[in-house]
Parts: sequence; structure tokens; C-alpha cells
Amino acid sequence: MLYGQSESYVVDQVEGAYEIRAHFEDDLHEIRTRVVFDYETYCIKEAEVTGIRLPFPVCQQAMDKMQQLVGVQAGPGFARRVKEIVGGAQGCTHLVEMVSKSMKNALYGSSRSIPEWADPEDYKQRWSGWEVVFHGSCLYFSQPDALKGMLEKVHNKEIGIVVGE
Repeated sequence: MLYGQSESYVVDQVEGAYEIRAHFEDDLHEIRTRVVFDYETYCIKEAEVTGIRLPFPVCQQAMDKMQQLVGVQAGPGFARRVKEIVGGAQGCTHLVEMVSKSMKNALYGSSRSIPEWADPEDYKQRWSGWEVVFHGSCLYFSQPDALKGMLEKVHNKEIGIVVGE
């Protein structure tokens, strides 16, 4: 094998927020991030990184920028803003990818169940704004009426097929 990498993302509900813990590893790097998105504002309220294994000592300088993400709001322009803060010539491409994917995974995770601390009607209203993110980027969500009742189907575990059965 010439090259291999692994990534994982774990999403948890914490009081009033979604916490995403990410892990990236290849032959030169092992990086862990923790990003917490506030439920009310979808702003990053906590951002941490641990460079367990980095190829060069200078890489730590990029890791030190992670705290600057606190306050950045998910939504239009999020990936650009993340790249400005932790990417570019003074940053780390892996951090940009991990934080951007953390936001996507926060969305995926937040669709799975209504948090105990959230008002169900408020939750549905907030999710209706995020559903459009998937329209035009996924075959299913691009179908007419695909979004109708989607949250209920996910919450009731009605979605998911085993291919080949």
C-alpha cells in the first residue's frame, strides 16, 4: 500500500449544543479535534485540537489557530471562513477538512433525534432550514417531495435499506 488514511466523526448532544469529536490519521499525522456548535445560533462555541503526531514542528503553529474558530457561524460562507482562519499558507489543510466535515456531521447527527432540551416545534422549524442543504446534492433529496416527512422517517427509523435483499 502506498498510502492510507482513516477519519472518524462522533456526534453527541450536550446541553444546548452538538459536540463533534473527529480523528484523522495517516502515516505522518494523527490529529483529534473537538468542535461544539451552539443549538440556538449554530456558532462554534468551543474548538480544540490535539496534534498527536505531526510531520514537522512548525505544524503546531497551525494547530494553535483552532481557538480562533470560536464564534464562527455555520451556514453560507462557513467553509470559506474556516479556511481563512485555520487554512492557507499559515494553516493546515487537514484542520480545514476536519472542521468543515464536523459541521456536516453535526447536521447529520442533529437529524437523528430531537434533543431532550429542545422544543419539538422549534427543532422542526430549524431543521426545515437545513433540509435545503441536501437538495441538489443527493439523488434522493433532489426528488420532488423528498423532504416531506423526512425527519419523522429518520426519527422512526423508517429510512435505510440493505442493498441486495
